[in-house]
Amino acid sequence: MFDVLVVSDYNFGKNMIAKAYLKALGGDCFEVECAGFKPGPLNPLVTIIMKLDGHDLSNCDSPYSVFDLFTKGRRYDIVITICSKRLDEKCPDFPGQLLRLNWGHSDPDKVVESRIDRIQQTRIMRDSIKADVINFINAYKEGKLSELQ
Repeated sequence: MFDVLVVSDYNFGKNMIAKAYLKALGGDCFEVECAGFKPGPLNPLVTIIMKLDGHDLSNCDSPYSVFDLFTKGRRYDIVITICSKRLDEKCPDFPGQLLRLNWGHSDPDKVVESRIDRIQQTRIMRDSIKADVINFINAYKEGKLSELQ
């Protein structure tokens, strides 16, 4: 089993989506935690979009700061950042870390159009993260995780 940390900008959506799919599709292969560079509350649109795909995020973990986890000496085999490359470069390398991946996904909250547009963009983001998770799990099953870098 691999310990995985999924990090996003604010710990209020993208990483929770990845965690839900890693746990649902990865079986017992991964123990997953989430953190953010600036932790905040879960985005309600993410809760809605995930519920539409059968995942209840209403009881999500409290938001953690990636820097607090690092300072506490937490260990992860795999760190996945779901943010810009600029933020990814600020993420610390954890002791014992075997693999670091960056899945750059933009935040639908940055969309200034209507609520419908934000919901649609959040759904697109969810589906894109789900595809990344499926590729990750397939690489794991084929013994090709290192090829994802």
